[in-house]
Amino acid sequence: MTSLIYNVIMLAIQTTSGSQGPPAPSQNRGPQLPIDENVWILIAFGVLFGIYVIYRRSQTINKAS
Repeated sequence: MTSLIYNVIMLAIQTTSGSQGPPAPSQNRGPQLPIDENVWILIAFGVLFGIYVIYRRSQTINKAS
C-alpha cells in the first residue's frame, strides 16, 4: 500500500513538472577543442601505452618462471 501511495505522489509530481518543457539552450558554451584534427596523436599514444603494458606484463611473467 505504501508503494502505491509513493508511486501516485511521484506520478503527480512528474506530470506537473513535465508540462513546463525543456529549458532554453544557454549561450555560454565551453571552449571548442579541435580534437578531430589531432586524433592521430591520441591513437599513437594509445598504441604506445598498449605496447608498454604488454611489455611490462611479459616481463613479470618471465620473472615468475
